[in-house]
Amino acid sequence: GWDMKKVEGSQQFFPADLVLLAMGFLGPEARVLGDEIEKDARKNVKTPAGKYCTNVEGVFAAGDARRGQSLIVWGINEGRMAAREVDLYLEKNTNLPVTGGIVKRTAHEILGRVAEVN
Repeated sequence: GWDMKKVEGSQQFFPADLVLLAMGFLGPEARVLGDEIEKDARKNVKTPAGKYCTNVEGVFAAGDARRGQSLIVWGINEGRMAAREVDLYLEKNTNLPVTGGIVKRTAHEILGRVAEVN
């Protein structure tokens, strides 16, 4: 396992509008979800093919957590797709863009996609 330790005098402060944390590939989700969340053979968070929901209700995975260490462009793309799936899960509707721009869907199509996610 891993353990963080405080090092006196090592603190630095940087003004920022946005901070993105890259925590490495040590599996910090295990500390939050324990053994509840299913993993694939490579120890990545397991999701159905083409989806971002996990076996834990209301928990979604994307990017390195889902596919393993990869290019940042894959993480960004999966983050966008996962955001759409989360939006559908929470709101039963989404207008979030996908690759190629905003896709308008009928209520019937949206409800069908929500049923697939659940």
